[in-house]
Amino acid sequence: MSVREVRTIMKSGGSLVVSLPRGWVEARKLKPGDNVELLITKDAMIVKTLSVEKLERTSYLKYQKDIHHLVNSVIAAYLLGYSSIVIDIPKTVKDIFDVEFSRVKNKLMGLEIVEYSNNKLILKTLIDPLELQPIDVLKRMWQITRESIEESITSILEEDIQQAERVIQKDDEIDKLYFYTVRILRSCAEDPTLQTRLNLSNINLLDFRIAAYLLENINDRALEIALTTQQGILKMLDKVFLEKLNISKTLLKDNHDDAYRIFFNNETELLHGLLERINKIKMELTLSRLTSRELNIYEQVSMIARMQYDLAELSWVPLTR
Repeated sequence: MSVREVRTIMKSGGSLVVSLPRGWVEARKLKPGDNVELLITKDAMIVKTLSVEKLERTSYLKYQKDIHHLVNSVIAAYLLGYSSIVIDIPKTVKDIFDVEFSRVKNKLMGLEIVEYSNNKLILKTLIDPLELQPIDVLKRMWQITRESIEESITSILEEDIQQAERVIQKDDEIDKLYFYTVRILRSCAEDPTLQTRLNLSNINLLDFRIAAYLLENINDRALEIALTTQQGILKMLDKVFLEKLNISKTLLKDNHDDAYRIFFNNETELLHGLLERINKIKMELTLSRLTSRELNIYEQVSMIARMQYDLAELSWVPLTR
C-alpha cells in the first residue's frame, strides 16, 4: 500500500536534501553510510534499499460450492496483479475446476497451476513484466486488429469462410493481450517501483488502459463482421453496397495506420486526414435502403472508424467532429 507524504527540501552545503521518513528507515534497519537505489523518471524518483526483494502479492481464495464464481475470482485476482493465487479447494471438485479453468486459461497470459497438495491449489504468474512491456503489447494489439479489420471485410467480399475463422482465432489472442495489459497497468498503480522500472508516467497508465480497451473493442467489431460471413453472402448483399464496403476497407486500414503513428509518434498532423476518412466512410455506406444485414455491417464499420479516432485523440489535439 502506498503512503503519500509531503517533505520540505532543505539546503545542506551546496546540495539540496530531503529527509527519509523515520518509520521507513527503521523498518528497513538503515543507518548512516548505507547505500540506496534511486529509480528516476521524468515524473518521479523512487528510493529503494539495494537488498529489497521483489514483493510477491498473494490472493487467498476458497471454494464455496460455486465453481464458476471461483474461476471468476481467479480472473479478478489475475487482473488485479496478484503474482500468486492460493485456493482452498477439496479434492472432490479439483477436476471440475480444471475443466472450467481450462476454458479461460488461454486468456490469462503466464498464469499456471504449479502445485496441488493438502486441498491447496497454487497458481503463479510466471511472466516477467519487464520482459513483455505494455507498449510492446499495445503495438502487437494494433497489428492484430489491423489484420482483423482487413480479413473480416475481405471474408465478406470474397465469401471466404477461412478468413472469417482467422478473425475468430485472433479474437482470443486479443483478449489475452488485453487482460495482460490491464494486469500490468493495475500492478503499476499499486507498485510505483514497477511503474518506474517500466518508465511509465501516470498519463501513460491512463492512456494505455484506454487504448487497450479501444483496440479490444475494435477487434470485437471486426469479429461481428466476420460472423456475418456465410455461404451465399454475396447474393444477400447489394452490389453497390459491396463496392462501397471495399472502399471503406481501404479507408479503415489507412486510419488504423495513421492512428498508430499519431499515438506512438505524436504525428498529430495526421488527425485531419483521419477525420476526413471517417466522414467519407459514412457517406460511402449511407445508401437509400439497407437490409438488416447490411445495416449491421455498416454499424460495425462506423464504430471501428469512431474508435480509431478516439485512439488518435489520446495524443491529443481535439477537433470539431
